[in-house]
Amino acid sequence: MDKQKSSYIIAIIALVLAVGAISIGFSAFSSVLGIKTSANVSPSAASFNVDFSSSSSAIETNDIVPTKTPSTIEATNATIDNTSAPTISNLSATFTEPGQKAVYEFYAYNDGEYQAFLKNITYGNISGETSFKKCTASVGTTDALVQATCNFIVVKVKVGTESEVTGSQANITSHSLDKNSAEKVTVTIEYLPTENQADGDFTVDFGDITLGYSTID
Repeated sequence: MDKQKSSYIIAIIALVLAVGAISIGFSAFSSVLGIKTSANVSPSAASFNVDFSSSSSAIETNDIVPTKTPSTIEATNATIDNTSAPTISNLSATFTEPGQKAVYEFYAYNDGEYQAFLKNITYGNISGETSFKKCTASVGTTDALVQATCNFIVVKVKVGTESEVTGSQANITSHSLDKNSAEKVTVTIEYLPTENQADGDFTVDFGDITLGYSTID
């Protein structure tokens, strides 16, 4: 009887994480280059271009297939759209117990004419909310248990050799991305190990995460 009950509890603890659009945010291209004493040249912002890519050697927009732990959990393929503000979206996973995660690996590719500098990684609030993350209990699930568990559902971002960032803005200096080069971006959605578990289903919504690149450090 106890063994059957345990299996039932695990089966109903299903979390659906919907990560909002993760996009590269561009700083205003406002530098003015003085040549001699009689001329000013304003570089075109169109010459500064950092896009998302599924390849490290060129800009490609194939779907990003996540690595899942364990491999039996559900996780959607992410999609890349560079038509306006570069965006990668549709990152989501369904977890059944602590210790599970989905890892998405893709690239920021500098296709412009200038060296780019990563300035910040920013976790934005959910639209209409005052926080980056919101956990909502389904019908029949105890909200207090959901909120206690909510702290253990995280989204981590790592860009190149920078330290992994979780849930707060990171200001970055001395991080350059050369022309025609790429750096790996890793996004991990994880249900951290914990003894806190809800007694039913709940959803976790996240705000947007932006990577800010500029022409100056």
